[in-house]
Amino acid sequence: MIYTAKIEQTYAYRKRIKYIATSDSFIEKDCDSLSYVRSVKQPYGWLMESGTPPCEHLDVIIMTEKDFALGDTVKVKIIGLFYRGDGDHKLVGVLTDREINDFSELSEEEKEDMHRMYPREDKEKGEGWYGREKAKEVIAEFFAKKKEKTIITVQHTESLHHVNGRIGAWGDWELTEQGKAQAVTIGKWLGTEVCNGDYTMYVSDLKRAFQTAEGINQTLGLTPIVTDVIREVNAGAGNGQERDWYYNNKTPRPESYDPDYRPFPDAESDRELWNRLYPFYQQIVSNEDEKILVVSHGTTLYFLQMMLMGYTFKDIERMRFDGRGGSVSKFTVKKDGKVTVSYINQCVF
Repeated sequence: MIYTAKIEQTYAYRKRIKYIATSDSFIEKDCDSLSYVRSVKQPYGWLMESGTPPCEHLDVIIMTEKDFALGDTVKVKIIGLFYRGDGDHKLVGVLTDREINDFSELSEEEKEDMHRMYPREDKEKGEGWYGREKAKEVIAEFFAKKKEKTIITVQHTESLHHVNGRIGAWGDWELTEQGKAQAVTIGKWLGTEVCNGDYTMYVSDLKRAFQTAEGINQTLGLTPIVTDVIREVNAGAGNGQERDWYYNNKTPRPESYDPDYRPFPDAESDRELWNRLYPFYQQIVSNEDEKILVVSHGTTLYFLQMMLMGYTFKDIERMRFDGRGGSVSKFTVKKDGKVTVSYINQCVF
Protein backbone atom coordinates (compact mmCIF):
# COMPACT_ATOMS: atom_id res chain seq x y z
CA MET A 1 0.00 0.00 0.00
CA ILE A 2 2.31 2.72 -1.29
CA TYR A 3 0.83 6.11 -2.12
CA THR A 4 1.92 9.71 -2.68
CA ALA A 5 1.30 12.04 0.25
CA LYS A 6 1.15 15.83 -0.06
CA ILE A 7 2.20 17.70 3.08
CA GLU A 8 -0.47 20.07 4.44
CA GLN A 9 0.59 20.63 8.06
CA THR A 10 3.90 20.63 9.88
CA TYR A 11 4.84 21.38 13.48
CA ALA A 12 6.63 24.53 12.30
CA TYR A 13 3.21 26.17 11.90
CA ARG A 14 1.31 26.86 15.07
CA LYS A 15 -1.86 27.75 13.17
CA ARG A 16 -4.01 25.28 11.27
CA ILE A 17 -3.05 25.31 7.61
CA LYS A 18 -5.65 25.30 4.86
CA TYR A 19 -4.90 24.18 1.31
CA ILE A 20 -6.14 26.41 -1.53
CA ALA A 21 -6.55 24.08 -4.48
CA THR A 22 -7.14 26.76 -7.12
CA SER A 23 -3.68 28.24 -6.64
CA ASP A 24 -1.92 25.19 -5.16
CA SER A 25 -1.03 27.25 -2.09
CA PHE A 26 -1.56 27.34 1.67
CA ILE A 27 -2.95 29.86 4.14
CA GLU A 28 -3.05 29.96 7.93
CA LYS A 29 -6.43 29.75 9.68
CA ASP A 30 -7.25 31.55 12.92
CA CYS A 31 -7.21 28.44 15.10
CA ASP A 32 -4.18 26.54 16.41
CA SER A 33 -3.45 23.19 14.78
CA LEU A 34 -4.22 20.00 16.67
CA SER A 35 -0.61 18.90 16.15
CA TYR A 36 0.68 22.03 17.84
CA VAL A 37 -1.84 21.91 20.70
CA ARG A 38 -1.00 18.25 21.46
CA SER A 39 2.71 18.54 20.71
CA VAL A 40 2.77 15.96 17.91
CA LYS A 41 5.64 16.75 15.56
CA GLN A 42 4.91 14.31 12.72
CA PRO A 43 3.76 15.99 9.47
CA TYR A 44 0.23 15.57 8.17
CA GLY A 45 -1.25 15.57 4.69
CA TRP A 46 -3.42 13.62 2.28
CA LEU A 47 -3.04 10.84 -0.29
CA MET A 48 -2.96 12.51 -3.69
CA GLU A 49 -4.38 9.41 -5.40
CA SER A 50 -7.55 9.76 -3.30
CA GLY A 51 -8.49 13.28 -4.36
CA THR A 52 -7.72 16.89 -3.50
CA PRO A 53 -9.20 19.00 -0.69
CA PRO A 54 -11.88 20.30 -0.47
CA CYS A 55 -13.14 17.30 -2.50
CA GLU A 56 -13.19 13.86 -0.88
CA HIS A 57 -9.75 12.57 0.07
CA LEU A 58 -7.88 10.41 2.59
CA ASP A 59 -5.81 12.09 5.33
CA VAL A 60 -2.50 10.64 6.47
CA ILE A 61 -0.11 11.20 9.38
CA ILE A 62 3.49 10.45 8.39
CA MET A 63 5.70 8.86 11.05
CA THR A 64 9.03 10.52 10.37
CA GLU A 65 11.52 12.89 11.98
CA LYS A 66 12.43 14.39 8.60
CA ASP A 67 11.54 18.01 7.94
CA PHE A 68 9.11 18.77 5.14
CA ALA A 69 7.77 22.00 3.70
CA LEU A 70 4.13 22.64 2.93
CA GLY A 71 3.30 21.21 -0.48
CA ASP A 72 6.13 18.67 -0.52
CA THR A 73 5.20 15.25 -1.89
CA VAL A 74 6.59 11.96 -0.61
CA LYS A 75 5.94 8.27 -1.15
CA VAL A 76 4.49 6.59 1.95
CA LYS A 77 3.65 3.08 3.01
CA ILE A 78 0.34 2.83 4.91
CA ILE A 79 0.66 0.85 8.14
CA GLY A 80 -2.47 1.69 10.13
CA LEU A 81 -5.05 4.33 11.01
CA PHE A 82 -7.14 6.00 13.61
CA TYR A 83 -10.67 4.82 12.77
CA ARG A 84 -13.33 7.45 13.47
CA GLY A 85 -17.03 6.89 13.85
CA ASP A 86 -17.80 9.92 11.66
CA GLY A 87 -15.81 8.48 8.77
CA ASP A 88 -13.04 11.10 8.91
CA HIS A 89 -10.37 8.44 9.40
CA LYS A 90 -6.68 9.32 9.78
CA LEU A 91 -4.30 6.94 8.03
CA VAL A 92 -0.80 6.39 9.36
CA GLY A 93 2.13 6.02 6.99
CA VAL A 94 5.90 5.67 7.04
CA LEU A 95 8.48 6.50 4.39
CA THR A 96 8.98 3.63 1.97
CA ASP A 97 12.57 2.99 3.06
CA ARG A 98 11.49 2.16 6.61
CA GLU A 99 11.31 -1.56 7.24
CA ILE A 100 8.08 -1.80 9.22
CA ASN A 101 4.65 -2.79 7.90
CA ASP A 102 2.18 -2.34 10.76
CA PHE A 103 1.18 0.22 13.37
CA SER A 104 2.13 -2.28 16.08
CA GLU A 105 5.76 -2.07 14.95
CA LEU A 106 6.10 1.65 15.69
CA SER A 107 8.31 2.65 18.60
CA GLU A 108 6.64 3.19 21.96
CA GLU A 109 7.41 6.90 21.70
CA GLU A 110 5.65 7.07 18.31
CA LYS A 111 2.64 5.22 19.64
CA GLU A 112 2.49 7.67 22.55
CA ASP A 113 2.52 10.54 20.06
CA MET A 114 -0.42 9.05 18.19
CA HIS A 115 -2.41 8.34 21.34
CA ARG A 116 -1.76 11.91 22.41
CA MET A 117 -3.02 13.10 19.03
CA TYR A 118 -6.25 11.10 19.32
CA PRO A 119 -6.58 9.89 22.91
CA ARG A 120 -10.29 9.05 22.95
CA GLU A 121 -11.19 5.54 21.86
CA ASP A 122 -14.73 4.20 21.77
CA LYS A 123 -14.66 0.52 20.95
CA GLU A 124 -18.48 0.36 20.85
CA LYS A 125 -18.38 2.73 17.88
CA GLY A 126 -15.28 1.06 16.52
CA GLU A 127 -13.17 4.15 17.12
CA GLY A 128 -9.53 3.63 17.90
CA TRP A 129 -6.07 2.80 16.57
CA TYR A 130 -5.74 -0.13 14.17
CA GLY A 131 -3.07 -1.73 12.05
CA ARG A 132 -2.43 -2.28 8.39
CA GLU A 133 -5.33 -4.65 7.68
CA LYS A 134 -7.96 -2.23 8.95
CA ALA A 135 -6.33 0.60 6.98
CA LYS A 136 -6.40 -1.60 3.90
CA GLU A 137 -10.15 -2.16 4.36
CA VAL A 138 -10.83 1.57 4.73
CA ILE A 139 -8.80 2.44 1.64
CA ALA A 140 -10.51 -0.29 -0.40
CA GLU A 141 -13.93 0.92 0.73
CA PHE A 142 -13.04 4.52 -0.17
CA PHE A 143 -11.92 3.68 -3.70
CA ALA A 144 -14.83 1.28 -4.25
CA LYS A 145 -17.20 4.24 -3.94
CA LYS A 146 -15.35 6.26 -6.56
CA LYS A 147 -16.33 6.04 -10.21
CA GLU A 148 -14.05 5.51 -13.17
CA LYS A 149 -14.47 8.46 -15.47
CA THR A 150 -13.94 9.01 -19.18
CA ILE A 151 -13.40 12.67 -20.04
CA ILE A 152 -13.21 13.75 -23.68
CA THR A 153 -12.30 17.31 -24.63
CA VAL A 154 -12.93 18.96 -28.01
CA GLN A 155 -11.41 22.25 -29.12
CA HIS A 156 -13.84 24.24 -31.25
CA THR A 157 -13.37 23.95 -35.01
CA GLU A 158 -12.45 26.63 -37.58
CA SER A 159 -13.87 29.98 -36.53
CA LEU A 160 -14.11 33.28 -38.42
CA HIS A 161 -11.28 34.68 -36.32
CA HIS A 162 -9.00 31.98 -37.74
CA VAL A 163 -9.39 33.46 -41.23
CA ASN A 164 -10.23 37.17 -40.78
CA GLY A 165 -7.09 38.28 -38.98
CA ARG A 166 -8.83 38.94 -35.68
CA ILE A 167 -8.22 37.87 -32.09
CA GLY A 168 -10.50 35.20 -30.64
CA ALA A 169 -10.46 35.26 -26.83
CA TRP A 170 -13.87 36.63 -25.73
CA GLY A 171 -14.61 37.89 -29.23
CA ASP A 172 -17.84 36.03 -29.99
CA TRP A 173 -17.05 34.65 -33.44
CA GLU A 174 -19.14 32.12 -35.33
CA LEU A 175 -17.75 29.08 -37.15
CA THR A 176 -16.88 29.19 -40.82
CA GLU A 177 -18.75 26.83 -43.14
CA GLN A 178 -15.68 24.60 -43.05
CA GLY A 179 -15.73 24.73 -39.26
CA LYS A 180 -19.37 23.62 -39.20
CA ALA A 181 -18.53 20.67 -41.46
CA GLN A 182 -15.56 19.79 -39.26
CA ALA A 183 -17.82 19.73 -36.20
CA VAL A 184 -20.17 17.25 -37.90
CA THR A 185 -17.18 15.07 -38.77
CA ILE A 186 -16.01 15.11 -35.14
CA GLY A 187 -19.49 14.04 -34.03
CA LYS A 188 -19.44 11.06 -36.38
CA TRP A 189 -15.95 10.13 -35.22
CA LEU A 190 -16.94 10.42 -31.56
CA GLY A 191 -19.80 8.03 -32.30
CA THR A 192 -17.16 5.39 -33.02
CA GLU A 193 -15.70 6.14 -29.59
CA VAL A 194 -18.98 5.03 -28.02
CA CYS A 195 -19.59 8.67 -27.07
CA ASN A 196 -23.36 8.32 -26.84
CA GLY A 197 -26.31 9.54 -24.84
CA ASP A 198 -24.64 8.44 -21.60
CA TYR A 199 -22.28 11.41 -21.83
CA THR A 200 -22.73 14.71 -20.04
CA MET A 201 -21.72 17.54 -22.38
CA TYR A 202 -20.32 20.84 -21.08
CA VAL A 203 -20.00 23.65 -23.63
CA SER A 204 -18.53 27.15 -23.54
CA ASP A 205 -21.17 29.81 -24.14
CA LEU A 206 -19.14 31.52 -26.89
CA LYS A 207 -20.69 30.96 -30.33
CA ARG A 208 -17.80 29.07 -31.90
CA ALA A 209 -17.85 26.45 -29.15
CA PHE A 210 -21.64 26.22 -29.01
CA GLN A 211 -21.84 25.78 -32.80
CA THR A 212 -19.16 23.08 -32.59
CA ALA A 213 -21.37 21.29 -30.07
CA GLU A 214 -24.37 21.69 -32.41
CA GLY A 215 -22.44 19.97 -35.21
CA ILE A 216 -21.30 17.18 -32.92
CA ASN A 217 -24.86 16.66 -31.73
CA GLN A 218 -26.13 15.96 -35.22
CA THR A 219 -24.70 12.52 -34.46
CA LEU A 220 -24.66 12.28 -30.67
CA GLY A 221 -27.87 14.12 -29.73
CA LEU A 222 -26.63 15.23 -26.30
CA THR A 223 -28.20 18.03 -24.29
CA PRO A 224 -25.42 20.57 -23.70
CA ILE A 225 -24.80 22.28 -20.37
CA VAL A 226 -23.74 25.77 -21.48
CA THR A 227 -21.40 27.66 -19.15
CA ASP A 228 -19.20 30.75 -19.28
CA VAL A 229 -16.75 29.12 -16.83
CA ILE A 230 -14.97 27.31 -19.68
CA ARG A 231 -14.75 30.29 -22.02
CA GLU A 232 -11.43 31.09 -23.65
CA VAL A 233 -8.99 33.33 -21.78
CA ASN A 234 -10.20 36.94 -21.58
CA ALA A 235 -7.95 39.31 -23.57
CA GLY A 236 -9.67 42.41 -22.21
CA ALA A 237 -9.34 45.32 -24.63
CA GLY A 238 -7.82 42.88 -27.12
CA ASN A 239 -10.95 40.72 -27.43
CA GLY A 240 -11.93 40.44 -31.09
CA GLN A 241 -9.47 43.12 -32.24
CA GLU A 242 -7.42 43.04 -35.43
CA ARG A 243 -4.24 41.10 -34.80
CA ASP A 244 -1.96 43.98 -35.86
CA TRP A 245 -3.72 46.34 -33.44
CA TYR A 246 -3.51 43.71 -30.69
CA TYR A 247 0.22 43.14 -31.00
CA ASN A 248 1.02 46.84 -31.44
CA ASN A 249 -0.93 47.88 -28.35
CA LYS A 250 -0.56 45.07 -25.84
CA THR A 251 1.83 45.26 -22.91
CA PRO A 252 5.08 43.50 -23.91
CA ARG A 253 5.69 40.18 -22.18
CA PRO A 254 8.54 40.18 -19.66
CA GLU A 255 11.63 38.19 -20.58
CA SER A 256 10.99 35.65 -17.85
CA TYR A 257 7.63 33.96 -17.35
CA ASP A 258 5.18 35.95 -15.22
CA PRO A 259 1.98 34.09 -14.22
CA ASP A 260 0.32 37.44 -13.50
CA TYR A 261 1.12 39.02 -16.88
CA ARG A 262 -1.84 40.61 -18.70
CA PRO A 263 -1.66 41.90 -22.30
CA PHE A 264 -4.11 44.65 -21.27
CA PRO A 265 -5.08 45.91 -17.80
CA ASP A 266 -8.58 44.40 -18.08
CA ALA A 267 -7.35 41.07 -19.46
CA GLU A 268 -7.03 37.75 -17.61
CA SER A 269 -3.68 36.44 -16.41
CA ASP A 270 -2.67 32.78 -16.43
CA ARG A 271 -3.20 32.65 -12.68
CA GLU A 272 -6.71 34.08 -13.00
CA LEU A 273 -7.64 31.65 -15.78
CA TRP A 274 -6.36 28.71 -13.70
CA ASN A 275 -8.36 29.90 -10.68
CA ARG A 276 -11.48 30.28 -12.84
CA LEU A 277 -11.19 26.76 -14.25
CA TYR A 278 -10.11 24.82 -11.17
CA PRO A 279 -13.58 24.60 -9.55
CA PHE A 280 -14.91 23.22 -12.86
CA TYR A 281 -12.15 20.61 -12.88
CA GLN A 282 -13.00 19.64 -9.30
CA GLN A 283 -16.67 19.39 -10.25
CA ILE A 284 -16.18 17.02 -13.17
CA VAL A 285 -13.73 14.71 -11.39
CA SER A 286 -15.83 14.43 -8.23
CA ASN A 287 -19.44 14.38 -9.44
CA GLU A 288 -21.50 11.29 -10.29
CA ASP A 289 -21.03 11.57 -14.08
CA GLU A 290 -18.93 8.72 -15.44
CA LYS A 291 -18.70 10.01 -19.04
CA ILE A 292 -18.03 13.66 -19.76
CA LEU A 293 -17.55 15.63 -22.98
CA VAL A 294 -16.15 19.17 -22.81
CA VAL A 295 -16.30 21.51 -25.83
CA SER A 296 -14.18 24.59 -25.29
CA HIS A 297 -11.14 26.56 -26.49
CA GLY A 298 -7.41 26.09 -26.94
CA THR A 299 -5.89 27.84 -23.92
CA THR A 300 -8.75 26.81 -21.65
CA LEU A 301 -8.39 23.15 -22.61
CA TYR A 302 -4.62 23.30 -22.24
CA PHE A 303 -5.10 24.31 -18.61
CA LEU A 304 -7.84 21.72 -18.06
CA GLN A 305 -5.67 18.99 -19.58
CA MET A 306 -2.87 19.94 -17.18
CA MET A 307 -5.26 19.58 -14.24
CA LEU A 308 -6.56 16.22 -15.43
CA MET A 309 -3.03 14.85 -15.62
CA GLY A 310 -2.20 15.97 -12.10
CA TYR A 311 -0.01 18.97 -12.88
CA THR A 312 -0.17 22.08 -10.73
CA PHE A 313 -0.27 25.75 -11.67
CA LYS A 314 3.49 25.98 -11.17
CA ASP A 315 4.03 23.48 -14.01
CA ILE A 316 2.56 25.69 -16.75
CA GLU A 317 5.80 27.66 -16.94
CA ARG A 318 7.67 24.70 -18.39
CA MET A 319 5.16 22.85 -20.60
CA ARG A 320 2.20 23.31 -22.90
CA PHE A 321 -0.25 21.14 -24.85
CA ASP A 322 -0.87 22.98 -28.10
CA GLY A 323 -3.91 21.81 -30.07
CA ARG A 324 -5.30 23.01 -33.38
CA GLY A 325 -8.95 23.78 -33.99
CA GLY A 326 -11.11 20.64 -33.77
CA SER A 327 -8.54 18.57 -31.87
CA VAL A 328 -9.84 15.84 -29.55
CA SER A 329 -8.35 14.42 -26.34
CA LYS A 330 -9.40 11.47 -24.18
CA PHE A 331 -8.62 10.86 -20.51
CA THR A 332 -9.62 8.00 -18.23
CA VAL A 333 -9.55 8.70 -14.48
CA LYS A 334 -9.34 5.36 -12.68
CA LYS A 335 -10.92 4.66 -9.30
CA ASP A 336 -7.50 4.80 -7.68
CA GLY A 337 -6.90 8.29 -9.08
CA LYS A 338 -4.50 7.22 -11.82
CA VAL A 339 -5.05 8.90 -15.18
CA THR A 340 -4.66 7.25 -18.58
CA VAL A 341 -4.33 9.46 -21.64
CA SER A 342 -5.53 7.66 -24.77
CA TYR A 343 -4.66 10.59 -27.04
CA ILE A 344 -4.21 14.33 -26.73
CA ASN A 345 -5.07 17.04 -29.27
CA GLN A 346 -5.67 14.51 -32.02
CA CYS A 347 -7.08 15.78 -35.31
CA VAL A 348 -9.83 13.51 -36.68
CA PHE A 349 -10.56 15.18 -40.03
